[in-house]
Amino acid sequence: MTDPHSADAPETQNDDPDILDETTTSGSSRRVIALIGGALVLLIIGAGLAMIFAPGPSAPAAAIAPTTATTALTNATPAASDLPTPSVPTALPLPQAIGDMSSTEPVAQVGDTMITRGEFVQAYQPGTPPGDVLKQLIQVELVLQAAKAEGVIVDQSKIDDQIVQIKQQNAINDAAAFDAFLQQNNIASEDALRGIIARSQLLDQMLMTHTTIEQAHVRHIMLMSSGDQSDARKAEAEALLKQIQDGADFAQLASEKSEDTNSKDEGGDLGWIPQGIFGLGFDEALFSMKQGELRVVQSQYGWHVIELLDLPEVRGLDNTDLLSTAPGQQALNDTFLPWVDQLQSTAEAAQQIKILVTDDQLVTTPGA
Repeated sequence: MTDPHSADAPETQNDDPDILDETTTSGSSRRVIALIGGALVLLIIGAGLAMIFAPGPSAPAAAIAPTTATTALTNATPAASDLPTPSVPTALPLPQAIGDMSSTEPVAQVGDTMITRGEFVQAYQPGTPPGDVLKQLIQVELVLQAAKAEGVIVDQSKIDDQIVQIKQQNAINDAAAFDAFLQQNNIASEDALRGIIARSQLLDQMLMTHTTIEQAHVRHIMLMSSGDQSDARKAEAEALLKQIQDGADFAQLASEKSEDTNSKDEGGDLGWIPQGIFGLGFDEALFSMKQGELRVVQSQYGWHVIELLDLPEVRGLDNTDLLSTAPGQQALNDTFLPWVDQLQSTAEAAQQIKILVTDDQLVTTPGA
């Protein structure tokens, strides 16, 4: 079954009733990496942490359909015996970053902060345009500086929890083994790792705050149904609604009756959600209801008793899982990425960004 907040889920259709599945920080961050695309793709959680929580191999991209012209040429291809033997091209070496991760040589300046060659080397993937990588480093630094200006605070307890998680996932039981593990991942010390996780937290919080979309706060009791079960489950939902209207406690009924296993223990509370999570029928009801109103509605999952806790408003995201939904991705493209571009434009206008090296000083030029 597919999590409706998974990047692999259809825009409004899937079969899993488990909504807003709790994930580890690493899981959320991996999804962020997959979704961000151009602007912050390499560094949203820091290259070092990405190595520790490396995601599995992604599926290959879908093949591009041939154009009409290509199809016509294919249909007109002569017999194989009439064709010359093709030559096999020799693969050209890819550009490589110059220097190593320990280098403190400044390659760019953002305000009072220097971006070092070591940071560039850590972020660079062979063959990537160096200017793009440097732009990403600059944008990450701008987001971090914006976090400081907005007073965003790092949660040290979450850092402690993630350190414990890293040790558990890698079966590390003593300090020497942990030091060796960090060295293998090009992380100088536990303090350096804590800095990477703190940076991840700040970036994640800014991502959530500045990805904005209209959302409503709702709780529900969900009864799964399909086919000939629908009428019976609708009747059950209506009976639950009647109990609530007669004074039964919504949260208690949700914990006992709801088949959404991830919200039932929260009294059915789904938090703030945008349109497009449960489908058209659910959305039409939710975004037309009055605060405190109760209704029975149908979605692709089944029947729901829903209560609107807070009226819709445009706000940042509270849950990183929303980024892997179609509305979350659209909101990211429409709000967060333009906000980052505006940070850069403002900094450039104030002459706060300086590039200190040329591309050929950052990467090798094969064949030159």
